[in-house]
Amino acid sequence: MKQMIRLILIFVLLTVSGFLSLSAQEDNAQRNKQIYLDVATQYNAGNREAFFNMIADPFMMNQGDTVLAQMSPDDVWGYDNALAAAMPDIQMNPTVAIAQGDWVAVHVTWTGTFTEPFSFAPFGPDAFPPNNQAITWTEMTFLRFNAEGLVDVAWLLGEPTLMFGQMGMFPPSEGTRSGTPIEGAAGYQTLSANELAATFTSGMEARNPGVFGEMIGRGFGDDSSGFYTDPYVAWGFGGAYSVTAAQTAEEAAFPAMLAAAMPDVAMEQTVTVAEGDWAATLITLSGTFTEDINFFGMPLTATGETITWQFGAIDRFDADGKIVEEWIEGDATPLLIGLGIMPPMGQ
Repeated sequence: MKQMIRLILIFVLLTVSGFLSLSAQEDNAQRNKQIYLDVATQYNAGNREAFFNMIADPFMMNQGDTVLAQMSPDDVWGYDNALAAAMPDIQMNPTVAIAQGDWVAVHVTWTGTFTEPFSFAPFGPDAFPPNNQAITWTEMTFLRFNAEGLVDVAWLLGEPTLMFGQMGMFPPSEGTRSGTPIEGAAGYQTLSANELAATFTSGMEARNPGVFGEMIGRGFGDDSSGFYTDPYVAWGFGGAYSVTAAQTAEEAAFPAMLAAAMPDVAMEQTVTVAEGDWAATLITLSGTFTEDINFFGMPLTATGETITWQFGAIDRFDADGKIVEEWIEGDATPLLIGLGIMPPMGQ
């Protein structure tokens, strides 16, 4: 009898301990997300230092590639200063923010009016003249917070040429995608505490990241339309688009072309974050360019070199585990350099 009572007590203690641990993780996740959102509010009010006070010194960050490097907040302060000097009305507006454990995944829309010269050392000694145009660009960031509430790892994904094209530094890049534009789409809405609790207990947070794994398991370039509702909402290029299953299937042509060039291409989930009916993942892709291809009319010769690049996705899922809304960001520069479409940076 005593043995039975002892076993019951051990079970209860383990259950309570597990629940408290899980609760502490959720508390930290919400703390971290709120830190970021509060910093964004301060940044937009003119206190840009608040953003850099959120970063550990040193911290790890990628720099337009797929490798984390040790950096100091001062290393990114110079770039932000250059942007803020060129666009005094610069604003950062989180469009999606989800958190789990130590990680926060954020999609941000940046805006500003290019009214002053832009000068930043890596771009050369000459300042780029302002064009007085309203500039809009987007980024996706995966941030890991330490116990002190400071960011010690940051993965940044975005297409800088879209911003620089609007500034007149590069030929303008007109983003296009399949789908029908949705007028007045509301986009992400912060979940209430009750909604978070409901989705947490439903097991959606455990299920939804697995969908990414299933998509990866099918192989790069395969038709993924079955993982989406028909239609679903895709955000990008300045708005929301209603995309049908047929259009999703058509979009597989581009990754299929890359898979033909790199038959050994592999994908892995580098970071995964899930909150409520939302999940985000950072995908790292790597393959060897061994086959010649025709890239939209441009013949490309295989180099035998390994190409590694990344993209991030933030998705909202329905009760059946299908994606109903999606944001995607990635910097295609490493891919384009590896394929020989653009020269290495600095050349």
